[in-house]
Amino acid sequence: MKRFIVILLSIIVLLSGCSVKQGQLVVIEDGNQNENRQNKSIFEHLNVESRKFPMEKYREAVSMVDKSMKPLAVSPDFSMVLAFRATGNPVSDTFNRRVLIGNMVQEIELYAITAETRESKSLGKFPSLKDFRFDETGKSLAFIDGNSNIYIYNSISRQLQKLVTAEKWNAYNTLSWSKDSKSLMINCRMEFDISSREFISIAVDSYTPFIKSKFVESSYIVQMKNNEYNDMIAFYDFNSKSFTSIAEGIYSDCDGSNVLYTKEYMSGLNIVSLKTLESKSIDTGPIYCSYIMKSTGDILYSTLNNNLDDNTRYLLIKVNPNTMQRISIKLGSPTFYMSPAEDKLYVISGYSENAIEVDTENLKISQNDLVNDDPDIYGIKTTLLKMLQLDYSFIDTYEKYENKAKEIYKNTYDPLPQEALENKLVDFTRFNMPIPTSQREDHLPAAIFFDQLNIAGNKASVNLGLYYINSIEMVKEGENWYITGFSTHPASAEAAAIFSIVKKHLSDIKNKNIGEAVKHWVAKEDNDYRAAQRKIVEELIKDADNLTFEIGEIELWSMSDPHRAESPDRSTYAKVKILITEGNNTVKYKLILSRQYKQQYAIDSWNTDPLSISQLF
Repeated sequence: MKRFIVILLSIIVLLSGCSVKQGQLVVIEDGNQNENRQNKSIFEHLNVESRKFPMEKYREAVSMVDKSMKPLAVSPDFSMVLAFRATGNPVSDTFNRRVLIGNMVQEIELYAITAETRESKSLGKFPSLKDFRFDETGKSLAFIDGNSNIYIYNSISRQLQKLVTAEKWNAYNTLSWSKDSKSLMINCRMEFDISSREFISIAVDSYTPFIKSKFVESSYIVQMKNNEYNDMIAFYDFNSKSFTSIAEGIYSDCDGSNVLYTKEYMSGLNIVSLKTLESKSIDTGPIYCSYIMKSTGDILYSTLNNNLDDNTRYLLIKVNPNTMQRISIKLGSPTFYMSPAEDKLYVISGYSENAIEVDTENLKISQNDLVNDDPDIYGIKTTLLKMLQLDYSFIDTYEKYENKAKEIYKNTYDPLPQEALENKLVDFTRFNMPIPTSQREDHLPAAIFFDQLNIAGNKASVNLGLYYINSIEMVKEGENWYITGFSTHPASAEAAAIFSIVKKHLSDIKNKNIGEAVKHWVAKEDNDYRAAQRKIVEELIKDADNLTFEIGEIELWSMSDPHRAESPDRSTYAKVKILITEGNNTVKYKLILSRQYKQQYAIDSWNTDPLSISQLF
């Protein structure tokens, strides 16, 4: 026993040496294989007071830009200014119409302006940029456009190269430079070699530093991975190859005193002091854009307006991180760029006709004639957000849940029965929560887009493409939109075919046509399953004279998880609610149909469990 305890303690000591604690100075030797920890004071290592931002030089460089352009960034040597001009092309309006929550995109023309001569060079027209960064020399600029394509511009050759053409399934959002300017880190996880134009690693090695911001001499704020391959922000010295862990998360911005970061991509905003390495939560919700003002230390960020009945979807918030005092204004878009002079925020609107600027001192908005969402589109988005908010945040009694659910869901019966309200209430009684955690994402995504949005009169079909919910049917009553069905696809050929098959089967039962009614479970080799199915049908036939049958809701499912079918042609299972009434008593059955390889649907099984939206079996 003593031997076992000694071995166990040795293992614990070894494991404790494999993690890097926040604020611990680590010297990397022999590549990334061995770590030599030092007990050097982190305050001596950081020397945070040495960092100064030359705001006057930024303002001077920006003053060289034509007033019709909006400056985005100034190169480290102040020789070049990156700026843009909105083209007014409405092509992006269609994309923005599909944004339930998330950043907006508009077409811009991008310019590289030589500060000394004021000469401007057009780099071309792009969907507004997701991220853009100069390398340390200031001669190379890398950026990701709104379609996730990645480019690099060299100010010496004055050439623009397209490094990566995004595929439909890609979403490139953030980038960082390596110290030698030879590679980029994309999305905090993929390493891209610029010379070969190839991804050399899908998983960036642990403790490989990619620059986010320079301090002094060889000292930088970097993004890297730790041994557990979690995102880590660190203070890195390239001379000694040593680093001090600052926080676990994804870098957003920093000034001379603090680093702003999110706990996850676009979620949970925090600030950490570079002097004490103490973190403070700024906002726990979705974060779309965030920035530390280098001149004042104030934080500006955009997030969702939790009052979903408001006619404005987002909030722009300004916070003093010392006092935590904040002021906020409402915005129709969460997407902004800060001028390097820190006097203006340039908002990317959901509509090309809008031109919105915000004065950073008092958050005063200036804009032209504002165009808003169509009332129906906005109403549909609001109802869907209320659904997600209820699914993810509700913790209370059934009675209170029922009241809230009735504001979101409806049972309708035209053209086919759709019973979203009943299904959600059944689910709550089963799980004592709106939806079981195994049936949903870990957290509500900060960006959600319609894969499909079709409105016809007072009805709408929506596809969100989420794991636990995608295709949704909605109806408008009065001024409000309600959810009526999940993957019911009432206008589809599949739903019509299923209805016809089920109607014939019920007719065979009612007319006591036993041969046709039980043929689905007759085979040369019998088993308990087939016998049990025949018994259910035979009992229904025996009492058929006293029974009435009604076809209820039809839901189409795909069997990969299983999950609901995004489209009827991809469905492999159907769940049909059957209402069987005898006198004043009604019992609900579930009739399941299946098909493979897009063949005709066939009846699979009966089940006395009523159809709910959450479970197949």
